[in-house]
Amino acid sequence: MNSQKKVSFLKKPGRPLEVNICAIPDWEGFDKLIKFLEIEYSAEILGRADGPDARRWFLKVSGQEFELRHDDLYGNYLFASTKSGEPIVEEIGLDLERRLANL
Repeated sequence: MNSQKKVSFLKKPGRPLEVNICAIPDWEGFDKLIKFLEIEYSAEILGRADGPDARRWFLKVSGQEFELRHDDLYGNYLFASTKSGEPIVEEIGLDLERRLANL
């Protein structure tokens, strides 16, 4: 079994939570993650910003807003835009960690 982390949680002092989805780092993976969030969490897409090497979609789940971001150098990650978005980002991150554990 691969011991590399599939999902990592990054909490910087004074900054909201980020969850790096290491197991799904590419551009196509972003689309799969959006579908996952829509199906499993009934995510509402509030807005999107797509560029040539980065994407940033603004989402809402259970009244909590957060972002799914893609950067060609960094990969795909969930970002709690505010402290109030941290609970859903953590919940989704833990769910993905569980689901991706055996890849």
